[in-house]
Amino acid sequence: MAAMQARDEEALQRLVAPGFRFTALHLAPEPMSREQWMGAALGGYHIISFAFESKDIDLFGDTAVIHARYSQIANYDAVNLSHGYRLTDVWSRQDGQWQVVARHSSILS
Repeated sequence: MAAMQARDEEALQRLVAPGFRFTALHLAPEPMSREQWMGAALGGYHIISFAFESKDIDLFGDTAVIHARYSQIANYDAVNLSHGYRLTDVWSRQDGQWQVVARHSSILS
């Protein structure tokens, strides 16, 4: 999230795998592609502050599943995204490098 907040394109290119998908039903009914997500992360998505309140990591060889509770003060263009969320990330290690391959985000009520 720090790379997103800083709009660090080099870090995001390194951390986000080709084929990455982002699912957030509160934003769109269909998953975003890597290109769509990168465009949002480097464009109109502004994170003012964020915090991971909890994070559990399950390792399965070269795959990791991260279950997190996350909150942010943020917006995307004129849309307020300041909420608490439940995030599920899937990371894959290839050639010694960890990359996120999928993220699902749900707003906590």
